[in-house]
Amino acid sequence: MDRREFLRSTGAAAAASAVAATTTAAAEPAIPAPATLKGLRELRLSVTHQDGVAGPADWAHRLARNITDMSGGRFKVTPTFGVSDAAAAVRNGDADLCFDTVDGLQDIHRGFAFFAGLPGRHGLSPRDLQSWIAVGGGQALWDDLAADVDLKPLLAAHTGALSLLLSTRNVDQVSALSGMKACVGGLARDVARGLGMDVVSLAPGQKISHAMQQGDVDVAECGGAITSYAAGLLMAAPYSAGTSINAQGSSIYLGVHLSTWEHLHPAEQAMLTAAAAQEFQLSLAEEEAHRPMLYRAPAADRVWPISGELAHTIERVAAAVVAHTAGTDGRSRRIADSLAAFKRSALAPASV
Repeated sequence: MDRREFLRSTGAAAAASAVAATTTAAAEPAIPAPATLKGLRELRLSVTHQDGVAGPADWAHRLARNITDMSGGRFKVTPTFGVSDAAAAVRNGDADLCFDTVDGLQDIHRGFAFFAGLPGRHGLSPRDLQSWIAVGGGQALWDDLAADVDLKPLLAAHTGALSLLLSTRNVDQVSALSGMKACVGGLARDVARGLGMDVVSLAPGQKISHAMQQGDVDVAECGGAITSYAAGLLMAAPYSAGTSINAQGSSIYLGVHLSTWEHLHPAEQAMLTAAAAQEFQLSLAEEEAHRPMLYRAPAADRVWPISGELAHTIERVAAAVVAHTAGTDGRSRRIADSLAAFKRSALAPASV
């Protein structure tokens, strides 16, 4: 969905100004020569998402600009969009930074799933996730895992607390899910398989809406209202499952090449951390402001009649998937234990 069409469709001046501030008039240049270590430092930002749509591309633009502004012009961040594997670009020395969903790291190690967002109700809300990572011990565990791929990870954006599982057709019994083609990410892929669905992957640059129109995808979940609208999902998939697999949404991270991070002054590290945290809050604020305008509750005949039964089934399958992921190795178990301890202590009901 074109960004200008997105802004016109919302009709909200305040929300529009927040998104329009990130609009660029021309395509981004190719990745420049390596950054220098003295004077002005040009940091190459590799972004998996395509440019020109609302949502993650806008967040990446704004984050790049804010890093430049917060550094007083010492850093110039140059984004390159549509990179098939943004993290690999950093590891290979083709970029200094990357901006992508944490789900994209799960093929490297299953433990990244705990920072991406867990299926069902097993994960944390976006702001609770930020609290666990910032002050609950999560960042140190994330750093340890990401060091294996030469990255320093920073939580930098989020698709929102309410994901939309949408479909091209109505489904009136759970058994009818068998063989349906699903496009989902992260551990939701394992849950979808547990529900009998066939998980499909899209070619780089292929939009979910086009795949649905061609019959290559029947059901999809790509986050909240902004990301679903930008992908054309709200138009291509008129039926709601009435529940979702990644119930708490998905996180997006800023990855800094580990050697680049280690050569930064502590004040520069703090600046990058603050810029990422600010963008995380802004992305959530935009989702919360735009959701009522972009996605109104569907009519009863557009909601799967099996939504209650499906929600229960998702929870059962998700519990098995999360337990299996926690048992991957010792580090996955430590991460899972840390998350569970945070839930018990920080999120326990307050006593009178």
